[in-house]
Amino acid sequence: MMEKVIPGGIFKDLDLNGTAETGTIYFEVPAGRVVELLYGEYECETSAVVGNRKFKSYIMSPIAGLVLSLFEFTLAASLTKVIDFGIPKITETVIDDAIQLPSRLLMDGGMQLYFFISSSQAGDWFSFFGKYIEWIN
Repeated sequence: MMEKVIPGGIFKDLDLNGTAETGTIYFEVPAGRVVELLYGEYECETSAVVGNRKFKSYIMSPIAGLVLSLFEFTLAASLTKVIDFGIPKITETVIDDAIQLPSRLLMDGGMQLYFFISSSQAGDWFSFFGKYIEWIN
């Protein structure tokens, strides 16, 4: 995990990995901190040969509930999908889609960034690798 102190906060890596067995992965902002999600890459793969899977990503708040839905899509069996977060345009051919994040996606202590799979089969997996800045609230 890379951490680098920069003016205005600490630059950190975010690495989340999930499988059919875990179903949900999330990152929770520590209490007393504020996080700005800068960019990242989400990748998922369905390895079983039958059935469709639904993938979702959203931000939750312990006070307000659902704050922002980032994406929801269905992926057929035996396929892979790669989505860039916060990258303004697709520059690589391996990227399927891009999600433009708000100019300052700030998350307060206790807020959670979720990634979820439903109707999963053994061997399915999904991951998110990104960068964020964290500072004391």
